[in-house]
Amino acid sequence: MAYLEIKNIEKKYGSFNLSLSLEAGEGEFLCIIGPSGSGKSTLLSLIAGLEEPDSGSIILDGRDITREKIQDRGIAMVFQDFTLFPSMNVQKNIEFGMKMREKTKRRNLAANLLKLVGLEGYGKRSVTSLSGGEAQRVQLARALASEPGILLLDEPLSALDPPMRKNIRNAIRAIHDSLGITMLYVTHDREEAFSISDSIVIMNEGRIAARGSAEELYRHPSDLFTAFFTGEGTAIPAHLVFENMEGSVFFRPEEATISEDELDPSLYTMHVIFSGCEVVSCEFTGAGYMLGLNYKGYPLLCQSATKPRRKTVSLMILRESLRNLI
Repeated sequence: MAYLEIKNIEKKYGSFNLSLSLEAGEGEFLCIIGPSGSGKSTLLSLIAGLEEPDSGSIILDGRDITREKIQDRGIAMVFQDFTLFPSMNVQKNIEFGMKMREKTKRRNLAANLLKLVGLEGYGKRSVTSLSGGEAQRVQLARALASEPGILLLDEPLSALDPPMRKNIRNAIRAIHDSLGITMLYVTHDREEAFSISDSIVIMNEGRIAARGSAEELYRHPSDLFTAFFTGEGTAIPAHLVFENMEGSVFFRPEEATISEDELDPSLYTMHVIFSGCEVVSCEFTGAGYMLGLNYKGYPLLCQSATKPRRKTVSLMILRESLRNLI
């Protein structure tokens, strides 16, 4: 049985309708990604009890918590905005949710949590003196102080600069692995989700569009929305490649190879060849070049280790790499 079960949840806001079912295993690190307005934060708010669903149920460890009060759910949440109390030092912020514990135990747990989040010795500091990354670590420690069954994180790194985001996301993953706590992590950042999660849910317009590991979603997308949301790619009408095939064929830039010479299709029977592609753009990426090509009016993307010298090239891709998607 799943640790968290969301069964046929419905929540309507005007023309928007969230409608889905979802499960998460105990100790799982599940990332939820999707475009703005897809319902990611609404879903977390329903699980946390900040919102009530119109219908459906939320089951946590076999207990129906759909209508329970926030404080009774055993769930903690970390937001993108820093919500620390400026009048309290770091230690008191962490101890805030532990009022029922004896003072010495509160102090010891706060110290242990600060060590866990990499802020050992910061207890007496004013929270107003902390950097953004340090403040977010304190928020994590405070959320963990209640020993929740699930930790929900809603865009927790969006207010931080890129180097700090990478640093904190690694810290969050390390905390998860150390404690074995179930985490649901909302982000709009695909790279963040790919690097940190056990599995990923992609949402679109209040529904679950796809679920799987980062590798599964990237390499074997089920539709064009999932394909483009998980990375760069090319989609062209399937009938341009395979006679009488409907839909589109999709491939990733790294799956295609360019040649500045004319290619003889009879020598490459396992490949599809696009001849006479015009080089429209050439962007240096550090590891190579991302080429934008034009083939019969359709844009194609391709990675190349070298910069093409000609304005017209041929593109070659293995037939088995072409995915027929709708």
